[in-house]
Amino acid sequence: MVIDTLLIVKRRLKGGIAAITDFLETSGETADGVDRRLFLKWIGAGLLTLGAAIESIVSGLFDPLYSFHELSPSARSFQAYQNVSLTSVATLPDTVTRHWLGPAFWGNRLQDWRLNNGQIECLRGEAGYEVRTVGVLTREVISGDAPGHLRVRTGLLEDADRGGFCGFLIGVGAGALDYRAAALAQRGSGTGGGFFCAFETDGQVRFREHTDEEAPLDFAVLPAERQEIDPSQPTTEEEILLEVDILPRDDGQFDVQLTARDADGTLRTRAMRHGVDENELLGGISLVSSPPPGESGARWWFRDLRTGGEKISDDPDRSLGPILGTLFSLDDDTLKLSAQLVPIGDTDPQTVRLNYRPAGSQQTWRRTTATIETGYTALFRIDDWDAGRAWDYRVIYPRVRGEMARYSGRIPADPDTDSDDAEQELTIGLFSCTRATGRQLEAGTGDSPLPMAQWPGRYTPANFYFPYEQLIENAGAHDPDLLVFCGDQYYEGNPTRMETRVDPGLDALYKWFLWLWAFRELTRDRPTILLTDDHDVYQPSLWGDGGEKTAVIPKGGYTGSPEFVNTVQRVQCNHNPDPYDPTPVERDIAVYYTAFRFGGVDFAVLEDRKFKSPPPDRDETPAPDERELLGPRQEQFLKKWGHEDTGADTEADVDGGTVPKICLTQTCFACLQTDPDGQPRTSFESNGYPKRGRDRAVELLGEAGALVLAGDLHFASLVRHGIHKHTDGPVQFTGPAGASCYQRWFEPTASLSHGMGLPHTGKFTDGFDNKLHVLAVENPEIPLATYSKHVGNQSRNILDRQLRNEGYGIVRVNQDEEAFTIECWPWDESPSATEAEQFSGWPYRLPFDQVRGITDET
Repeated sequence: MVIDTLLIVKRRLKGGIAAITDFLETSGETADGVDRRLFLKWIGAGLLTLGAAIESIVSGLFDPLYSFHELSPSARSFQAYQNVSLTSVATLPDTVTRHWLGPAFWGNRLQDWRLNNGQIECLRGEAGYEVRTVGVLTREVISGDAPGHLRVRTGLLEDADRGGFCGFLIGVGAGALDYRAAALAQRGSGTGGGFFCAFETDGQVRFREHTDEEAPLDFAVLPAERQEIDPSQPTTEEEILLEVDILPRDDGQFDVQLTARDADGTLRTRAMRHGVDENELLGGISLVSSPPPGESGARWWFRDLRTGGEKISDDPDRSLGPILGTLFSLDDDTLKLSAQLVPIGDTDPQTVRLNYRPAGSQQTWRRTTATIETGYTALFRIDDWDAGRAWDYRVIYPRVRGEMARYSGRIPADPDTDSDDAEQELTIGLFSCTRATGRQLEAGTGDSPLPMAQWPGRYTPANFYFPYEQLIENAGAHDPDLLVFCGDQYYEGNPTRMETRVDPGLDALYKWFLWLWAFRELTRDRPTILLTDDHDVYQPSLWGDGGEKTAVIPKGGYTGSPEFVNTVQRVQCNHNPDPYDPTPVERDIAVYYTAFRFGGVDFAVLEDRKFKSPPPDRDETPAPDERELLGPRQEQFLKKWGHEDTGADTEADVDGGTVPKICLTQTCFACLQTDPDGQPRTSFESNGYPKRGRDRAVELLGEAGALVLAGDLHFASLVRHGIHKHTDGPVQFTGPAGASCYQRWFEPTASLSHGMGLPHTGKFTDGFDNKLHVLAVENPEIPLATYSKHVGNQSRNILDRQLRNEGYGIVRVNQDEEAFTIECWPWDESPSATEAEQFSGWPYRLPFDQVRGITDET
């Protein structure tokens, strides 16, 4: 304790000099009549000399920034601690203001933080905004019998009397979460949530828990040994040096020391947790600013974050930004590539460059530039693109101090141009509906109402689907040539709350960034087509009604502003091939329905929500004849696409074979759902409504001979649509959700005729009197009747992923065999495993000449 005592004496001597000065200035002379200036000179010099001597002693014994608390019983830790060297996590520029905090950081949420004049500032201190966090991407507490150290400079942005705390959150995920998932830890406590190492507005340091599932906003104080050093409330003028030291013990556990100092290293206060299990320490590290639970409170700033010791890993490859990812498409000889950037500042560069050259060559890079638009995305378009060869590319963005940020990938050759391929086959990956977590990261509590279901801990792999590692790894094992995402890339209320539907701005980008962050390793090297759906524009349901404005969703239209809707479409769909007819709908909302050719296949992209009429009201308004599904514009487009010359002899290529067609849309053209009694449901969200619009769409798709691909239902299905009969229409494959808790079921009570030898297959007429033939379906693991018995009709959510059947689709287009092979895979099934199994009913082989429909039905 000698070192700390000397530091206290030094600190109080500083105060003593000031007190003596004030006294002499007031009295004018000493009690003995000695001139006050002379007396002040003697006393001041003596005290300063003593203070300097103490500081010299302390510095000689030990660096005051790293003085060791003698309460720790481990001598070997003391020796390791003396030699520690701290490394800066990031150098923050002091000339910009922006919501992107830098490559080493992930702000929760984007709108809750900013980088301003070289420091990270929290923007939220209102009640209900507890535990705003900044995930430190490049650092993690790892396993090992070694010390680790954290240090940051922090301070108040508002007066301390408002209450609250700042500091570190460590141990997120207990080593079981991907670092990207651990970086999202925030408000609500829960299993795997780690613990806080906090400096509080009363001048004290405390350890607080972040694992309580029953009281997720209590943040109870954890037992610790305290060293009282006359703490005082901090002010907005002060800078606090906050340190955390993880010290191994001889018994395999750790001591964790938390120290607060003045900017010059003078000790303010300290506490230590003894005998901490390693599992409490492993995982993610975050910075924290928080008001008191349920109250408004202080906001804090941070800068100069440093770490050291073998207990804390340093992984610069985990940095993120300023280029977040890319999306691109190929349409014959046109390349469109969008580069997504993070929220840069107004004074940051506003252009980005694309370099490209033949793959594997050393040719000089060809260059083009693009301006960064609303949504922080830049679009490159290159006509006369040589699609017969692969190209390497680099997106380049200038950073501070002349550095260049680079994001690299490869644009493959169009498979249709590879005439040497003995078995020409195009492989398509089909995805939709990717929720980030099961439970929100807010403050909810609960337990599963289903006795057979497991309730996921908030910060455990059972609750975190993001970043979808197994789904992406297993889908990538098929090496798809084209990726298709049919919508609901994110959900507006997950993993964090939704605060507005009108203009969510950065909140929507926060959730969109999570999606791209996860899928960018697939999209950087493969053409990708995206469709937006209702949740992408922050609506639980969407009847777009031609772009009309609405405040009541069932009335039809968009709740979001035109600027917001267009931003969503820009960041997700701007790279898609050019719209067939770019004329916007009402309120200047853009459209993106289109056609393109890739891999010897003609594709159409539909927007089956944008023009759709709302459900009828009690007065049957709109009238049946006035209700639209695709609308006249898209129907005209489909008719032309189905009959036009597609670059070959009508519908035969130069070798006499059939040119396959595939239509991409959001959801199924029928209401493939039943209620708990096994009776057909009438969901107006489905494309079974409106019936006449549905029949026109199905007829046009049948005439085109198009296989239809979609998502949205959350369970997988394969159906042949019918109009006059159950089988005279096209085939539609609706892929499973990638990760979505809300469940639907198709479990008709009556046995269906002409079944496929599998449950719930055969001829079916839905609740809107639409005919179809169900070829395959994969329901959740528990029947709807069982679910409803325990839950009732209040919810359709199942949080236990083992009771849901989620995954992705693969469609193989084989030109030589003139057939589609449709596959449907569970998300956690490795396709390379010896006994790998798809969902029941898949794979399904569909010859090209059977796509249109079967008219000789028996």
